[in-house]
Amino acid sequence: MTTHGGNAANRPDGTGGAGAQPLSSGSGVTADELRSQFQAQGGRGPGLVEERRREARQARGVYAAVAGLVAVVCLVLIGVRLGQGDALGVWIATYAMGAALGGWGFVLARIGHTRWAMMVTCIGGALAGLGDSPAFH
Repeated sequence: MTTHGGNAANRPDGTGGAGAQPLSSGSGVTADELRSQFQAQGGRGPGLVEERRREARQARGVYAAVAGLVAVVCLVLIGVRLGQGDALGVWIATYAMGAALGGWGFVLARIGHTRWAMMVTCIGGALAGLGDSPAFH
């Protein structure tokens, strides 16, 4: 048990001593005041929960949109390059993998796995960039 000025500062029953005594000599705040301030903060809980839910929904929406955009861009690039008369090759596989990973990122974002969705989407975008490199023209 810790003592401060001869008084017990911590009691097993959680009262912190006499209850109305200051916690430290410099603060002037009593344990009862701190307890009432803490309990007054309880009203902010539901608003905080709603705010976090809204932010999570927005994050899922943004990640799903980015992943969908990567998938669509990959598919459009496949169409454009085939329309230009490019021969089939490794580039189509990299674009197809980019489109597939973008689609998977979209699914992951919709079910709430936003970290995985962003990772998979970035890999899909990197593969699409690789397929667009001059080595595959």
